[in-house]
Amino acid sequence: VYEQLNGNIQWQMFCGIFLGPEKLVDFKVISRIRTELAKKLNIREIQDVLAKSWKPYLEQTNIVLEDATCYESYMRFPTIVQLLWECVDWMHGQMKITFKRLKIPTPRTKYLEQKEKHFAYMRMRKKPWKLTTKRTRSLLYLLEKLIYEQKKIEDQHRMLRFPKKYHHRRRVIEKVLKQQKEMFETGTHSVPDRIVSIAKSYVRPIVRGKEVKKVEFGAKVNMIQVDGINFIEHLSFDAFNEGPRLIDSIWYSRSLFGKITHISADDIYASNANRKWCTEHKIATNFKRKGRAGKYEDQRQILAAELRKERATRMEGSFGTEKQHYSLDKIKARIEKNEILWIFFGVHT
Repeated sequence: VYEQLNGNIQWQMFCGIFLGPEKLVDFKVISRIRTELAKKLNIREIQDVLAKSWKPYLEQTNIVLEDATCYESYMRFPTIVQLLWECVDWMHGQMKITFKRLKIPTPRTKYLEQKEKHFAYMRMRKKPWKLTTKRTRSLLYLLEKLIYEQKKIEDQHRMLRFPKKYHHRRRVIEKVLKQQKEMFETGTHSVPDRIVSIAKSYVRPIVRGKEVKKVEFGAKVNMIQVDGINFIEHLSFDAFNEGPRLIDSIWYSRSLFGKITHISADDIYASNANRKWCTEHKIATNFKRKGRAGKYEDQRQILAAELRKERATRMEGSFGTEKQHYSLDKIKARIEKNEILWIFFGVHT
């Protein structure tokens, strides 16, 4: 974008500027603009304005399609050994900086020995379960010792001042140590609010149950579509069940476009509570019938098939388009708010 703004007059006109013979010198200006926008982003308010502007051009505003998808973050696949090694490496680096500032000898640790063992382990094509357990145990012990030594020197020298990023990363690493120790001692593979990356501590594993990707790491979004345009109904980096959100989605669609008469959603939304609510409010759905067939069962089946086909092709296709052509396949933003902004622009572009 930076190079295009400097060399492409069409891009300058689109952005409402004309540089002429001058050039942008600060290459970080795009990143700063994105960060500033991310701090001020309010998805609901902006979508209200967009819906109001687009409503005169939309035809079937009474039909809503609904589905959930996951927009993955750009990050390595989180293995336990690699996550612990990143924590150990960061803590050791901070400890060396702290002791160098104080001009006192750095305490002896097994860091160099564990570094050689870690790289030897990572070079192995097949990693035996016993060796993985051994590496995990060693890294947990070393990380606990490094945190203890760092706390000890901080308590002895209260005049030391560290930036906010340091304290945030320290809290994240201490939480990782606590979670990994609990899983190692109990033999479990999950823990509440599990951290999978120290750089992106807000990302959580989301089990999707797909054949290719059973677990995804990123933001989960419950989306509604009206006449081909997607709107974000709910976005969270924590895993959530999208089924109970059907009623909220209909109310939100009503606030944007008025009366809703038809809705098409996946089978996970077809709970008894949602079926009953839709029946009471005279909203036709594509859910499979329960119980005895009604008087107009043939017409209902035709309508349900059309709604199901529309959701499966149009809405699923829009997710693929966003991920393949609008940079939502792997989101490369580095902080949570910027990642949400990236998703928002990718969806509405």
